[in-house]
Amino acid sequence: MTVNSSSSATPLAKLPIPELHDTVARFTEAARPLFSADEFEACLAKLNDFVATQGPSLQARLAERSAQHENWLEEWWNEYAYFTNRASICFNVNYFFGFRDAPQTMAQARVAATLIDSAVRFRDQLESGSMEPDNIRGKPMCMHQYQYMFATCRHPGEERDWTEVYPRSESSHIAVAHKGRFFVLRLPAASASRHADIAQIERQLQNVIDTTEQLERAKSIGVLTAALRDDWYAARECLLQVSPENAASLRALESAAFLVSLESAAPVTTKEFSLACHCSDGINRYFDKNFQILVFANGRYGFNGEHSLTDATTDMRLCNTLVHDVEAVAAEAPVAGVLAPAVGEQPTAEELQFAFSAELLGHIERAVEFFDATVAAHELSTLSFDSFGKEQIKKMKVSPDAFVQMAMQLAYYRQFRHVPATYESASTKAFARGRTETSRSVSAHSVAWCKTMVDHPETTGLHAKAELLRKSIAHQSQFTAQCAKGCGIDRHLLGLELALQADEPRHALFSDPVFTGSRHWRLSTSQISDSILAAYGWGEVVDDGFGVAYRIEGEALHFNVVSQRLGSARLCQYLSDALMDMRFLLTNAHKQPHEIKAEVDAVANVLTSIKLLSSSPNRPLSPQAATTPTELHAVEPEARFRSPFAETPVANAMVDELDRLPSNEVICALETRLSRFVKESLSWALPSTS
Repeated sequence: MTVNSSSSATPLAKLPIPELHDTVARFTEAARPLFSADEFEACLAKLNDFVATQGPSLQARLAERSAQHENWLEEWWNEYAYFTNRASICFNVNYFFGFRDAPQTMAQARVAATLIDSAVRFRDQLESGSMEPDNIRGKPMCMHQYQYMFATCRHPGEERDWTEVYPRSESSHIAVAHKGRFFVLRLPAASASRHADIAQIERQLQNVIDTTEQLERAKSIGVLTAALRDDWYAARECLLQVSPENAASLRALESAAFLVSLESAAPVTTKEFSLACHCSDGINRYFDKNFQILVFANGRYGFNGEHSLTDATTDMRLCNTLVHDVEAVAAEAPVAGVLAPAVGEQPTAEELQFAFSAELLGHIERAVEFFDATVAAHELSTLSFDSFGKEQIKKMKVSPDAFVQMAMQLAYYRQFRHVPATYESASTKAFARGRTETSRSVSAHSVAWCKTMVDHPETTGLHAKAELLRKSIAHQSQFTAQCAKGCGIDRHLLGLELALQADEPRHALFSDPVFTGSRHWRLSTSQISDSILAAYGWGEVVDDGFGVAYRIEGEALHFNVVSQRLGSARLCQYLSDALMDMRFLLTNAHKQPHEIKAEVDAVANVLTSIKLLSSSPNRPLSPQAATTPTELHAVEPEARFRSPFAETPVANAMVDELDRLPSNEVICALETRLSRFVKESLSWALPSTS
């Protein structure tokens, strides 16, 4: 399948090559705050020497390459970031989505059938050329990645991986996984009735669910794809050599348009859902497939995407179609999900057969051990922060995304007391065959702000802290905007490094500890904010780092944090605290310290009084007994406030503010007003000097 890069009348511009001196200046500014003065000065000397010697000739090679390619970076980036990466793609590369629940519950087979029908129709529209091009605020985006969305599969190589794209004539079928076994589902010819087509697919899937026996894990083919790429290469070569039947089955599996995994698990909580979409138990997946649609036993569903040639933002268009189609069918179909009787001969899904040798079973045993050990070594935690979201952040007159990035900086600094090299993904799809650039979140402003909040809170007042925070947010927003224009740092530096010929000396800059350390992403972050999502994430990119996916909603913020047991849950707690503290900071910066203390004391007293009242056997705090704080005045005024601050204007104003809340929510609302750091210590908010 071929899709034009722009799919619009106006060709997209080529990805620019930044000027060498601009990149050097931006790198200097971005890297300096991460290291000591001595460390950075040593790197700066090498950087200046590079600019004076090897840099200009390498820059000229990039210009020559750009003239010869539609995108000078594309092939290099795919090789560097993906195909030569020998880590497990399950744990370190693939991304996952978990979708919101349908308004009405449907049976697993019907959900899966609807998703298959939806994806196939999406593919037909895409390949017909009738799909409108992607755009952001009317500006067209590159569509090149869509040609790798369907009927592709990544293959492990001895030294590098590669992706095979299968022709439509060989990829009209769907791969299905259930209980560790793989099946091929042949789709019926489309009829005039979409519901009839879905029903026919559903019958095949329901038959698979009803008749399939659990495959013992020791014979799982799918778990091999979660192994390290060198191990998977050796196992795949062995698998192919065992018998011709294995080669034919593997070809059928890998050439499918996509894979649907019928899962036995029934995740309920956000954490369970995220883990199930991320990796599950490994046997019911084929992580090399272009994408896998995941359908769980309780009707929940998600998505796992292979990252080498497509980005998550590209897949979101397909995912929106999938979710909207499921919800439309759920709204129309009977809840019971009873199938009409089949008419005539019905197709059935065909199970793919594999033969095993002792050597192949040994590969599987090692892959299972690796999978289990890797899962045990990881900690996935989630945070659903519902105290405020995008709307309140915008009222503070700052960028919501940069606000969240600074929350991550403060949270990490509180937990580890040092500044991490931080990667935020910025899209360059406004350019032909563009993918991403690194937006570096750390700046001199953000480091100074974190230190004033944590190390030396007594040295600056509230207003000064707020100004530092605003400067940090503004810098991050500007940096991200530059990246979207193709003027980032990291892809240019990578290009200069890769422009070296094999027989040329490698400049000392490229092995300098500051240069390499500034790209050691202890915080790897990315935002996708879409109302269809209930979960989203991926794994860390370095062993001593975190993978942090986040979503920004109107009234809430959501985080998925993964690490090798570095304290993911603790980082989530620090994130919650940081968000509360930042709102407190930006909304109270104009106040004097004594005003802050009066407000905090008043809230604390209201909280104490209501807790006392709620525990009183004579007057329980419940929606029936007292609906609002105003009604509490009428019921038992002498029991409400027992402190000197109880009847202050600040306290009364807060009670009025809470008037509209049901009484069983009042305590939660008051708890939210005070972050843990404010309640335990006002040192950062109330310095001894201002």
